[in-house]
Amino acid sequence: MNKKEQNAQRAREEDIVLTKVLWWILGAVVLEALLLLVNKFYVNYTGEQAGVAVALLGMFQVLAIVLPICFVLLLIWTLMAWKNGKPYGLPGVLTKIMLALAVCVVLIYLYYDKAINFLCAAVPGVAVLALIYYLYQREFFFAAVLGALGLVGVRIAPEASSMPLTGYGYLVGLAVILLAAAVFFRYLQSHKGQMTIKGKTVEMLAGNANYILLYVTCVLVAAIVIAAMVLGGLALLYGVLVAWLLILAVYHTVRLM
Repeated sequence: MNKKEQNAQRAREEDIVLTKVLWWILGAVVLEALLLLVNKFYVNYTGEQAGVAVALLGMFQVLAIVLPICFVLLLIWTLMAWKNGKPYGLPGVLTKIMLALAVCVVLIYLYYDKAINFLCAAVPGVAVLALIYYLYQREFFFAAVLGALGLVGVRIAPEASSMPLTGYGYLVGLAVILLAAAVFFRYLQSHKGQMTIKGKTVEMLAGNANYILLYVTCVLVAAIVIAAMVLGGLALLYGVLVAWLLILAVYHTVRLM
């Protein structure tokens, strides 16, 4: 392949990435708009809108069951297509959309206004993670996901005693994820960032990945969440995690240059 063909190939790849990024942004904007409408007519409704709120409650009761079932069916469709070597782009996209809708509906049905406040912040956060995934190195994406889970942990940890099932369940899940992530990173480090899937070697991280930063992220997230359990959800704890993510963003941006 000559230089002209390489440039054309690179341009096509950049266009594909840009299209995916734009779709993620559009999806986040649409979902955020729907959440604001739900907040207006389901939570902060007026007396004249009480009938709409009741109708929405009935709708959420049904959708909280239907949407997760649809997600499972779409996931099975996607996995079967992938396993059989067939195109799975369309079922994959539908599965992601259904997952987002199912999570939103179930959370709103279970936690009402708290869920909407959380989702209004989480939706832009997920869009940012998508941007990181497509535009930055994979190692930064892993660190950003762990950092985002840590920020949620700082919010939940102080209130875990008042909602033990959700609160302590999330904290236990976060501990398992951090431990699994550390083991996963150690495996990749010992295998030069590669792992074998279905007999094929897949590069999960680049050969020059900085694993020290990934280990530090795991330890920092664990320490900050433990501190939140003891000290409460101090703004300082949020600030430490955000500052660390900004440092990683600067570091990985420089590496792209």
